[in-house]
Amino acid sequence: MKKRKIALIISLFIIFLTGSRILWLMVFNNTDQPHAVKGQMDLRNWDFNDGHAITLDGEWEFYPNNWLISEEKHLESTKNAKYIQVPKGWSSTLQEGEITPYGYGTYRLKLLVNPEDNITYSIRVPSIRSSSELYVNGRRLAKSGEIGESAEKTVANNVPFTSSFEANGHQEIEIIVQASNFKDPRDGGIVRSIKLGKEDIVARETQLSINMQQLIAVVFLLHAIYAIISFFVGNMEEKRLLYFTLLSISSMTYFLIGRDDKLLSYWFPINYDWGFKLVHLSMVGIGFSLLHCIKHWLPQHVIKYIRWFSIFCGIASLLAIVLPTRYLVINQGIYIMILAISTVITILTVIRESIKEIKSNIFLLLAILAFGNNLIWDGLLLILGIKVIMYPFDIFITVACLAILWFKGYAKVLSDTKELAIKLQKTDKLKDDFLANTSHELRNPLHGILNISKAVLEREERVLSDKSVKDLETVLSVGWRMSLMLNDLLDVMSLKGNNSKLNFKTFSIHPIVSGVLDMLYVMREGKQIQLINQIPENFPKVVADENRVIQIVFNLLHNAVKYTNEGEVTISGHVKNGMAEIVISDTGIGIDEETIQHIFEPYEQGTLSKAMIEGGFGLGLSISKRLVELHGGILQVNSVVGKGSEFTFTLPISNLPDEENATENESLQSSEKEQSTVATSTNLLDDQTEKHPIIEANRPRVLVVDDDPVNLRVIETILSIEKYDLVTVTSGSKALEILMSQEWDLVISDVMMPNMSGYELVRTIRQQYSITELPVLLLTARSQSQDIENGFLSGANDYVTKPVDALELRSRVKALTDVKQSAQERLRMEAAWLQAQIQPHFLFNTLNAIITLSEIDIERTSKLLEALSDFLRESFKFQNIDELVPIEDELNLVRSYLYIHKERFGERINVTWDLEVSTDVMIPSLTIQPLIENALKHGILNRVDGGNIHLRIVDYDTYIEITVSDDGIGMDAATMERLFVRKSETSTGIGLLNTDLRLKQHYGEGLRITSKPNQGTSISFIVKKKEKSKQFKRELMVK
Repeated sequence: MKKRKIALIISLFIIFLTGSRILWLMVFNNTDQPHAVKGQMDLRNWDFNDGHAITLDGEWEFYPNNWLISEEKHLESTKNAKYIQVPKGWSSTLQEGEITPYGYGTYRLKLLVNPEDNITYSIRVPSIRSSSELYVNGRRLAKSGEIGESAEKTVANNVPFTSSFEANGHQEIEIIVQASNFKDPRDGGIVRSIKLGKEDIVARETQLSINMQQLIAVVFLLHAIYAIISFFVGNMEEKRLLYFTLLSISSMTYFLIGRDDKLLSYWFPINYDWGFKLVHLSMVGIGFSLLHCIKHWLPQHVIKYIRWFSIFCGIASLLAIVLPTRYLVINQGIYIMILAISTVITILTVIRESIKEIKSNIFLLLAILAFGNNLIWDGLLLILGIKVIMYPFDIFITVACLAILWFKGYAKVLSDTKELAIKLQKTDKLKDDFLANTSHELRNPLHGILNISKAVLEREERVLSDKSVKDLETVLSVGWRMSLMLNDLLDVMSLKGNNSKLNFKTFSIHPIVSGVLDMLYVMREGKQIQLINQIPENFPKVVADENRVIQIVFNLLHNAVKYTNEGEVTISGHVKNGMAEIVISDTGIGIDEETIQHIFEPYEQGTLSKAMIEGGFGLGLSISKRLVELHGGILQVNSVVGKGSEFTFTLPISNLPDEENATENESLQSSEKEQSTVATSTNLLDDQTEKHPIIEANRPRVLVVDDDPVNLRVIETILSIEKYDLVTVTSGSKALEILMSQEWDLVISDVMMPNMSGYELVRTIRQQYSITELPVLLLTARSQSQDIENGFLSGANDYVTKPVDALELRSRVKALTDVKQSAQERLRMEAAWLQAQIQPHFLFNTLNAIITLSEIDIERTSKLLEALSDFLRESFKFQNIDELVPIEDELNLVRSYLYIHKERFGERINVTWDLEVSTDVMIPSLTIQPLIENALKHGILNRVDGGNIHLRIVDYDTYIEITVSDDGIGMDAATMERLFVRKSETSTGIGLLNTDLRLKQHYGEGLRITSKPNQGTSISFIVKKKEKSKQFKRELMVK
């Protein structure tokens, strides 16, 4: 019954669509109008006031390869006329015994009208291939393109036009159409019906058709804009929105250029060829996007062919762009096939899916049926040559069905969201209960671990090695941190359940602040921060729970210390509106507005912003806010990103001189948390400095970045048994600083760090190094696909989730260091191999020059042979390809190379030497010669008169700058970008790409190129002095 119902709905809908189309044809297509017979149409009995225009179909006189009206003679002889059906091409009539669309000719039709009718007529010409002129009673009314007797004299431009005229009392109106076609291989002549009628009627019907097409185009454009905005604003992973955008734009283009009115040709200067190409491109776009919009519904055995279909569409699009019109027409069936295949598959697929779930997909089914119906009818009318006013209702129905479908989807999402909110509230309560129970259950085993570890450390400290003692201290530090987090969880559960009771009493807040600052002093982790207590000793006493106030102050100050790298953390107080107002300010990184909106919510942690909360559960500020509110105060925050933050909370002031003996309520004790905090800070004291071991040669160099000294200690312990040179730093900025001191094989970075996250650090590294030049391994506490994707998009090579598994970390570190060393070896071998490639034509030309000179000048021949010998000797030195050589050796190679070319090209080459450098400077081998070779081959020698090359070397304190400039032909920006794209492995010459990569390996900076077309090129690079570089390394290791 369900299938019958679906079949009935589809059948009724198709009948409705077909009936509407037929009704439209009946209204706007005159079947009882007169037809032309032997070049004459009798309209004396036709009522031009019936509201419709007529088509001038029938037999017209036709004069192949002849003009009836020309510049030499107004009206040529009308003998030897043939008769041809209009609308129809002239291929079979133009040449005797030959079928060809190319040629020219004249159409002639006589209209018999009532001379008494005082009517202004209009004639509408939709399509005459491929250029035409319209004459009425010998007077030219309009033209499209330029007609001619050959392809050279013809300018193709087939656009519709309308012209008006009057009979002026004549009973006979002569219509002459002169046309030529040397462009379109389909057919030439009048291929669409010409309309005639009263001026207002023709104008009305034409404008109605144009308005319908414009309205449809606007509808498609609005949906394309809606889809693309939804993609960028909403879910960028929903690729179907992009395909729907392409579908809308392609359909809009098809309606604007593929219909007879060709509206796009009026708005933009589109020539005949591109108008034809756009039609075919839009057909491919419709077919391609249709299949991809329903790809998720296709069977698996069909999906595997979608890739080939997409490639086929791409090839078809390319052919549509590059092929001339005449060849494109030959393959027109391909584009019709693409459109037909995608339409049929889409309709069948949607019908199948609708059968599965008719309630949710019925409107999508109806939309596809309406769209397919429109395409089929358009194709039929195009083939049959029937011209009627644009029929818009299929498209309107399609859009209406899609709109209803989207609104239904939105309503369902809204309903599901409400249900989900209720479920989330229940789940949140279950989560709170679970965390509370888990926290209670974990306390006992955790305390057991801590107590046993502490006992072992105290008992066996004298017999344990220093490394074992350090490891046990790390275990204690991590355990105390976990204890703090469990206490926070229990606090949250207690505060949520309103089970927290406060023990109010009167006390001074100054000594409490001093004690908390003492606890935090050892937790600064080496940061250059001043902790300042500006609360005076005589500050008024407050009425509060002392232990809870300690907890509030500790949480806020600890948060300030955590996100302040240098500067001050200040706590001050004053009285305002009868309340004590305590202000904690810092000069840290600040908090952005978005984070401030939810910073006091439980479990909230920044993930990518600079104000992110690294580590823990993100409960400290939430607990503090709740505790302040239980005391009758408020907690607020003001912050400016990059300048610092200011947290302010209020407490009630005591109005009595002494309330120390006031009645105490039951309170939650926080002494355990205070003790654990002190223990944590004590154990962290020895970890606050960065470690810079002595670097040994030929061992992989690994840089570890983490703001947590405990994590650094764990990684160092895991990798200590491997042969790595390990350096640890506590911030991304310090990592970037030390990266410039020497060459590194691997960077291991935590993702969640204040100031600069791991993602930002990787992105910054990737601006200088590729993924093979410097691999990066990210450490992340979360393993969700979104976090992993963000890491790879940032440029990371791999990731490891925390807590780190030792075997996994060692394996991944080894793999990545092997990748780096393999890349280095490949670059070295590539440079050595390319170095040996002596270009044959260079060698042959040089030998030819030697032979020629030997007959003229023996002395010059000897010098040229000596220069060639020096050049070849330097070119075959493989052993120094990865080492530094004296700059004088490189300059000698350049001198030999330039001498050879100067002997060959004479005055076309002028070289200026501007050298300000000592001969003991060391540079990478073969770095200047490739620049000279580039300046010659691609610069000055491309000019007939040659040009000038300027080699300039400037000696600065810590580096030298080498610049090779020429006044050759230069290059544009696109060419400069391609210089550093790796091409064929068989390219000869050292090449700029290899030179650039080797310079980056040595100095972290490659070639700098400036050039403009016809203004020359300048290429420069810097060489850091070896002594300065070593001193820079020593200074970093001391810090």
